[in-house]
Order: sequence, then structure tokens, then C-alpha cells
Amino acid sequence: MPRGVYVRTDEYRAVMNDPEVKARRRAAHNTPEVKERHRAAAKKAMNDPEVKERQRAAAKKAMNDPEVKERHRAAMNDPEVKERHRAAIKKALNTPEARARNSAAQKIAQNDPEVKERHRAAMKKLQNDPETKLKRKETFIGGFCIQNIIYDEREGYCEVWGKPLFRRIDAYQDNRSIISGKTKEENGGRALSRHHVYWQKKACCGYDEDTKGYYAMINLGTRGKPEIHKHYINGSPNKFVLLTSDEHRMVTGNKKLGTTKLTWIKVLEDLVETKLGGKTFYTEDEYANLGV
Repeated sequence: MPRGVYVRTDEYRAVMNDPEVKARRRAAHNTPEVKERHRAAAKKAMNDPEVKERQRAAAKKAMNDPEVKERHRAAMNDPEVKERHRAAIKKALNTPEARARNSAAQKIAQNDPEVKERHRAAMKKLQNDPETKLKRKETFIGGFCIQNIIYDEREGYCEVWGKPLFRRIDAYQDNRSIISGKTKEENGGRALSRHHVYWQKKACCGYDEDTKGYYAMINLGTRGKPEIHKHYINGSPNKFVLLTSDEHRMVTGNKKLGTTKLTWIKVLEDLVETKLGGKTFYTEDEYANLGV
């Protein structure tokens, strides 16, 4: 019999299955010295090219087995397994050594021409993605204060809320803020926001009204704790004004200053009347006659 090859006879199996023998073996394996020897042996084996190759081949073979694939998929979809996996990755990445390795790898990757090209291609693909374009529209449209925009509700805007109307708003208001008179250049190079005076996404498509006239339901609270106020509209309900970035944040209200959305609605209504003659954009015919 070749050296190192053992035949497991029935007597051998009987001995190894004896509870006392199992207990002694378990106790021996749990000693620090034995654990350390096992750890050292495993580490040495993992660095052996032949062992690595055998493990790689075995893993590849196993992952091509339909049954193994199904078991792996089922295990990875288990919430407990997912949570353990997430916790293990988080713990591994939060060590000083891991952070140092990641930082060094990122520095090397940032200067790699191939990585730069892949990143450029990925960004180009992302920018052309319809969903990404939809999310980026908030900066361009500026209909509501940014924190009040819900991306998946953008279809809630009136159908005419787009570039043709934007051009007519900008031209009528001379591309200047109605509050300060500042231009895009004076707004740090950022386009002025086109703000719905009454915070209604369906402006230009329709408004609620009763015997007293048009009205808008204005939330003076938060989403979690709404405080709805019924505001009757002075004049045309279709009012949009140009604001700088700071002014756009300001018109949401400030508890410390004792202002609310309603405070600024009344201010903007007055400015529209006094500065713009009660309207905020050219009609299509008026704009066409400008010849711009």
C-alpha cells in the first residue's frame, strides 16, 4: 500500500463515530496551538500555485453545474445571507489596510488611460439614458424648489411645460430675476430658475376653481406633516417668474424669519402686477412677431 494512503475499515469508522472520540478530537482541534498550525498550513497551501489552480478548476467546474448554480442563487437570495454578506464586506472595507489599498488602487487607476476611456464611455452612456435625462431636467426646468421635486412624478407637469414656453418666459422677463434683476451671469453662470408662483405643476393645463375664482392648495408644512392652505389666485393662474438660485431657495419660506410659501406668493403676485403688467410670458404669436 502506498505511503500516506489509508483504508477506512468498518472498525475505523466505528471508532471515529464514537461520541467520546469525537469529543476528544473536537477538544484537540479547539486548542490555540492546533488552530494556529491549521491556519499556517492553510495559508501556505493557499499560496501554492498548484493548490490555487486546483481550487480555481474545481470552482469553475462547480459553477457550471446547474444544481450548484441553483443552490448558490437560492442561498444568495436569502435575506439573512445577504445581510451577513453585506456586513462582512462593510467590515472588510472599513479596516485601515483596506482603505489604504483602495486609495492606492484608485490613484493608479485614475492615471490609467484604459480606465479613463472606460469611465468616459460609461458616463457618455449614462448621460444618454432616458431615466438619467429625466432626473437631470430639474436643473434645467427649475419649476419647483429642488427638494420638492419627486423624480418619478415629472409626468405630472402640464404638457406645455417645456422649451417653447421657457423661451417665451425668458424673453418676456428680459432674462432677469423678478426680485433682484440679476442675470444668468450674476447668478454664478447658472441658468435662472423658472418658478411656478403657485407651486402647481399643472399650470397652463388647468386649475381648480369655485364661485370665488381660481385657487391653489398650498402646503405650508412638510410632506410628513402637511399644513394645507387654500389660496385664491389674484389674476391669471398661469404665473411663472425667473429667480436666482438663492431666491429660489428663499421663496420656500424661513421659520426663523417668519416667512412661508404664502408670504412669497403674495410678494410675487404684487411684483408680477407692478413689474410685468400682470402676465409673465409672451403668447406664441407675440413671440413669433419678435423675430428672435
